[in-house]
Amino acid sequence: MSEAGILKLSDEVSKDFGPILQSLGRVRQALNKVADVVMVRPGYHLPDQGGPVPAIVVAVIPGTIPVSIFKLTEEYKVPFRVTDATVEEQLAVTILKDRPIAYNLATAPVESALETLLTGRGVIAFVAPKKGAYQPLKLPNLPLVNKRMKLTICVSPEAGWRELEVFLAGTKKRLTVAMYQFTAPHIFKAIKRAVTPAGRTFELVLHPVPEKPPRSGVKAHDLNEKTGVLRPLSKVMKRRFTMSWATLKSKTHPNGLWASAYHIKVAVRDGASVWLSSGNWQSSNQPEVYPFNKGSRRLPAGFQRKYNRDYHAIIDNEELASVYEMYIKRDYELTKAQTGKAQPFALPDLFVRLEERETALAFLHPMKLFPPLRLERRIKVQPLLSPDNYAEYALKLIESAKKSVWFQNQYINFRGTGEDFAAFRLLVEALKRQTTKGLDVRIICRDMMKEESMDVLIALGFPREVIRFQPACHNKCIIVDGHTVMFGSHNWSNEGVFANRDASLIFFDKKIAEYLSAVYNYDWEYLATAMPVAARPRIAKPREKTPLGYRRVAYSEVFED
Repeated sequence: MSEAGILKLSDEVSKDFGPILQSLGRVRQALNKVADVVMVRPGYHLPDQGGPVPAIVVAVIPGTIPVSIFKLTEEYKVPFRVTDATVEEQLAVTILKDRPIAYNLATAPVESALETLLTGRGVIAFVAPKKGAYQPLKLPNLPLVNKRMKLTICVSPEAGWRELEVFLAGTKKRLTVAMYQFTAPHIFKAIKRAVTPAGRTFELVLHPVPEKPPRSGVKAHDLNEKTGVLRPLSKVMKRRFTMSWATLKSKTHPNGLWASAYHIKVAVRDGASVWLSSGNWQSSNQPEVYPFNKGSRRLPAGFQRKYNRDYHAIIDNEELASVYEMYIKRDYELTKAQTGKAQPFALPDLFVRLEERETALAFLHPMKLFPPLRLERRIKVQPLLSPDNYAEYALKLIESAKKSVWFQNQYINFRGTGEDFAAFRLLVEALKRQTTKGLDVRIICRDMMKEESMDVLIALGFPREVIRFQPACHNKCIIVDGHTVMFGSHNWSNEGVFANRDASLIFFDKKIAEYLSAVYNYDWEYLATAMPVAARPRIAKPREKTPLGYRRVAYSEVFED
């Protein structure tokens, strides 16, 4: 690491990749026209025993065997790894090219971040910054709150919905909401019950790329946002329901307010209570279950591996509620002035391999569920928003650690080449620095995270053993020294930490940190594994029949933000 804060490889790592880079060009030329080869890049072979081995990684269409790892190794005399191409790689090189797409995907042909790190004089370059036209308030209204409050902390998939249901039912006058995705039928019904009585109002700002409802999986019965949610509310409430689509920067909307996503999940009730979450209003984030009620139905098979792990806070405190309500109302006015519109984009269906039986590991321990934590006393809380103040507070939090940093997020995604936001670079560097100090650093990401992102982390010096991968990991949290915790909607990507609209909270409270540390430790020990998923989904071509051993699913059944 340099004092200037630029991520660099060690001389030893650069030297180890020398033979790989020397052979890379010849391998690419040889495989350039081989059917089903998607990408050739530097990376690591990760044996079951021993350390990571620099290798040439050949990413192929899932379910195909276009090359022989043994023949390649024999011919070029360097290690190889053949792996399923990620959906991002498949989309970028086969279908999307330069078309604008959803938040968590590359928007240009895929380039290797690790290769940039290796060849660009050792300096990592992230995807070119994409910053919207949003301007934070000159005097930010995001004060540290240290007051008595009534607070509930809970986690999905087991407890999120019941607590949200009670929160919504308590509405007396108005509901003010900023949301990324709103499709769950049971949440729609709860909202309708809460806001349609005479005299009540509902104001909503929504991410402008509605998701195509899946036909199967945990969101099989979710609604179309426009026809199943917004239109019925407008019909019943008339002028008491106001909504606007957030605006994103694009070729057709160069003055869009946010880079690529209105990714926030916040609801304010009657100006006095706030619900803040990592989870969308979808059935995958808020399944309609009541496991802590007497006589509740048995949870579905694979419950904790199919429904998302999310964290939620419900706080009765007028100061915090007024802060978030003011910002949501400002977002509404800004987006309404720009006449934002929905920008539907139909992502292709995917073929996923038929589910195998749960692994033996899943039966070695009983499923543990975490009932909500309820507190009523003085608590110190720091509200966060991006692009306003998240990056600086997240950096201070990580740097403050003396004993441990437990990190959990969908991903730490590095993309392509170009100028990077200093905010993201400094956050990754700070997390890495704590591993070199001997702190207890743990990193859990979703099992669908790009393999190359793991390669970059290893190349930068993150020990392989501190990184694990969890099915349905959707929460975004950092727990420091077992007494301070931050969580909310911020994904760790170049735009996610700095240029999209997101919300999080920092709780300077040991009781809250202990509760979420217990959840984290359970996930680390029993739900997370050492490697990301091996069998990647394959993009379904138009009118293509479902291959033997696969099932056809909507994109949104597998991926979400």
